[in-house]
Amino acid sequence: MNKLPDLCDTWDLTLPSPPTHSKLYALGPLGMGTPNVESLTSYMARLAEAHSVSLRTLVIQELLPLLKRDYLSNPLGNTLSSFWKEAARALNGTGALAQEWAQTLERLTLRTDLRFLTLLPWATVLTQQRLLRCTRAWCPDCFMEWQAAGQSIYEPLLWTVNAVSVCLRHQQTLLEQCPYPDCQATLPVLASYLRPGYCSKCSRWLGIADDPSPIFWTTEQWRWQIWVAEAIGQLLAHNMDLMVTPHLKSIPDLIIAVREQVAHGSTQNLEKKLQLSRRTVNAWQLGRQTPQLESLLRLCYCCGISLYDVFASPFGTLHLGKLKIRSLPDIPNPTGNRRPRIPMDLVSIRQSLENALAQEEQPPPSMRTVARRLNHSPKELREHFPELNRAISKRRKDYYKVRREQKILQLKEEICQATRKIHSQGLYPSSHLVGLLLKDPILLRDRVALRLWRETLEELKLTGKSAT
Repeated sequence: MNKLPDLCDTWDLTLPSPPTHSKLYALGPLGMGTPNVESLTSYMARLAEAHSVSLRTLVIQELLPLLKRDYLSNPLGNTLSSFWKEAARALNGTGALAQEWAQTLERLTLRTDLRFLTLLPWATVLTQQRLLRCTRAWCPDCFMEWQAAGQSIYEPLLWTVNAVSVCLRHQQTLLEQCPYPDCQATLPVLASYLRPGYCSKCSRWLGIADDPSPIFWTTEQWRWQIWVAEAIGQLLAHNMDLMVTPHLKSIPDLIIAVREQVAHGSTQNLEKKLQLSRRTVNAWQLGRQTPQLESLLRLCYCCGISLYDVFASPFGTLHLGKLKIRSLPDIPNPTGNRRPRIPMDLVSIRQSLENALAQEEQPPPSMRTVARRLNHSPKELREHFPELNRAISKRRKDYYKVRREQKILQLKEEICQATRKIHSQGLYPSSHLVGLLLKDPILLRDRVALRLWRETLEELKLTGKSAT
């Protein structure tokens, strides 16, 4: 029996999947693939500005819930402001904090390149010690140039690196204080109302000509500063196109080569040449220590080798037969200002720690504060007196826990009074109306305060009504 031919086309009636939309605007990073790639902290500030909200609002409402760091948004303390000052610089670095925040921002924007706004591509070769600045630094001429050209204002990752002191484009030192005489603030890397190019304290434009303090650098010192900025800029320009995992395998051979060619085989001469301690040089050669960036730059500068080649060249391919040796200028030693090591009198220190634990100082001092008073590092005391360290830390933690509970009780009483007052007037005590009667109306935006408000509504049997 013959089959009938198809008389019409077959249509696929399956509905196409709707495109995925990002929760936040997929703002494009600036300077990608160049030495002036944008920093992650600058990107966050521009992202907040693109949504017409403050950086604080963006972080609290969108990032912290995904990061599971709700404690940073606690209005009963000052945790977020402390985070801006003490830890925010790490968002541009090589550690877990940079990775978590970059991934969260990628999730919210559906971008896949925000990790390249940090030093994460170089995490295997860069230690976090003395890596990043604690405060903002900027070139006012860059800001003026971008503004005049109608370009977006941002702050490059290069400016956040501690070893970089100059702007390559304009051959001038980076500023670290607000130029206005009535401000002169040193600015944190992040702040609640940060905008790139503006002072986060007085909100004024930072791209203005300033009379900088004279810097009496010699020609050799200027050459060093320019070389450092170029070397680190070369690393950042390759953030996106690394073909190998950065490594430190070439450093022992490099040390041997420079010792033979420059120091005539003497480790002592090499120490003087590099302005580093013998302990540091030996630890590098044995692979027991990851070099600090500024110290490693000294070695590369003396050898005439780029930092990128040391990190990214396949092992054994560096040409070490005849190095282009040059002397280091007289530059500040990053370890020169360190506190000299003080011998530990264990009996006396134990007594001092026990006394600190017994005293009724309010608030109880942190272990870091106690260590500073004893002229020892927290690490030293933690190693020798772990029990006392835990006891001192626990007492401080318990103090702030009790203090927080007291603040919550006070807030609950204030919310109860406001709720009852509005209810007695025949009005529904919405969160908005209750907030208007609080000493600080913004408190009712916090989840703890909202929970207290809802508990009060349950006591008044008003939970069935619409809550706004």
